[in-house]
Amino acid sequence: MKHFLQLAAGLVFVLISATHNSAVAAEMTFQLINDTERAMNMKLFSRGESLQQWPSKTKAYSMRPGTDAQQVKITCEEGEQICWGAWMVTQSASGEVVGPGGERRERMTARISYGVGERGVRPCPRCCHVCKDGALTPVATLRDPRPAAK
Repeated sequence: MKHFLQLAAGLVFVLISATHNSAVAAEMTFQLINDTERAMNMKLFSRGESLQQWPSKTKAYSMRPGTDAQQVKITCEEGEQICWGAWMVTQSASGEVVGPGGERRERMTARISYGVGERGVRPCPRCCHVCKDGALTPVATLRDPRPAAK
């Protein structure tokens, strides 16, 4: 009988531990507007223990330019903090004009980042939201950081 009670107590402990540590899946939707003239990439990053990334560690969502909100729905762990990061690569010509077609000698590449950035490491409290089933984040509008030349 003593062994049975010890076994039963151990089983109850295992069951309580398993249910306590199991994560509850939730679906939430992020909303962003790419109000620039260029397409950009966007990822979502978990700031919880899972360190998960959406759509994956090696891929990003493509956001087309426009004024309509684009939505990304993910499945995450209820209560974990999820942050968005977006970026675009720009190229501009500089240097001496050469050749009959007016080509430029050098090209400069720059990355413009929004939110927590391409790797999810920049601080941005307004870009992070707690995962909650059915949650819809406020719309974040991403604009070109440099005003257009007139």
